[in-house]
Amino acid sequence: MTREKAAGHSIILFHIFSPGQFQFIAGIHSHLCLKRQQVICYLYCEQASSTLGGDLGFDDLHCLSTMKTEELDEVNIFIQTEIYARGPQEAIRIFVGHGQPNKVTNWSSENLRAVDAYFLYGPLELEMFTEIRSHYPTDCDHIQIYEAGYPKLDDQINGRYNREQILEELKLDPSLKTVIYAPAWDPGGALSTFGTDLIDMLKQIPDINVIVKLRPASMEAPESDYFSFYTGGVNWKEELQHYNSHARVSFVEDHLINPLLFVSDLMVTDFSGVALEFMTLKRPVLFLDCPEFYEKTLVEWQQDPEKAKNDDRFNGGRNYGQVVYDIGNLASTVVHHIRNPEELSAKSQDMAQRFLYNPGKGGEVSAALILEILTSKITHHRINE
Repeated sequence: MTREKAAGHSIILFHIFSPGQFQFIAGIHSHLCLKRQQVICYLYCEQASSTLGGDLGFDDLHCLSTMKTEELDEVNIFIQTEIYARGPQEAIRIFVGHGQPNKVTNWSSENLRAVDAYFLYGPLELEMFTEIRSHYPTDCDHIQIYEAGYPKLDDQINGRYNREQILEELKLDPSLKTVIYAPAWDPGGALSTFGTDLIDMLKQIPDINVIVKLRPASMEAPESDYFSFYTGGVNWKEELQHYNSHARVSFVEDHLINPLLFVSDLMVTDFSGVALEFMTLKRPVLFLDCPEFYEKTLVEWQQDPEKAKNDDRFNGGRNYGQVVYDIGNLASTVVHHIRNPEELSAKSQDMAQRFLYNPGKGGEVSAALILEILTSKITHHRINE
């Protein structure tokens, strides 16, 4: 870093928690790579080795193994996907998130004070953060907010995926309608509540494909210190592997979900924020009701269950799909909305319009904002001064 800084380059450090979070900053990195004469990008991942850049297909991304990112004084811009990350005091610390924040209604004062700028996905996130700021005014007044967009969705919005090719790679029949089951990892959610029974229900529905896509956290390795917390002690990767032998079911381990969203006709989830990404396709979402999550998990985490369940700003789109309260009705509800997708498409479209700034250009706009922040040409992009 010292040598590049002395040569006149600006240093940008991306901080992610796990390899699965790289998808949230990959689009920004790709656009910054076009400006190599100006910036050098580094990556620190809490759960990965120094070879991660090559593993992700970015050999030019320098990976760090140090745990003390806050001591790297050479860094100009620190980009974090987790609000708790800590960057160098002299750097501009930008929070980009790892999906539309939902369910967490109370933020930490210490975390808010350690962020200088917030790159928003869209108006919905602005509404959410405005609520957070109302409770922590002195901890948030310094944070500059920017209408950046959502880089992870750029390829999906720009139609860069091939439906038939993806389904054939998954060994699924392109002539059939496809349902994607994408639950959250959290205790009390659909995965821990219904286990494999729910997948068995879906696969028994005739003439549909089923894609099972878990959150990367749900597939935490058994040797990880976080295994029990994220998985409930279940090796889900091993538990679900046998579904790939079924002709109409595909359990997908890849981190990136967006190609799978693109080929799916309906989503089944619980409270995962990925529902909002699916709604940009104007397709129906079914939300499985999970009382334990709201009545127990969120209470233990000192969050507001009422907001997390019913407030648009925090509930991951629950008000814009259909909630399934009785799991016994899941199959018939899936069939109904596969045959009548228009019933929920208008609601999905309403939410999609609130979800995104700069649709299809999130990576490009975010990279441009970072370069303007480096050269202090940013006033006209700020929502608040």
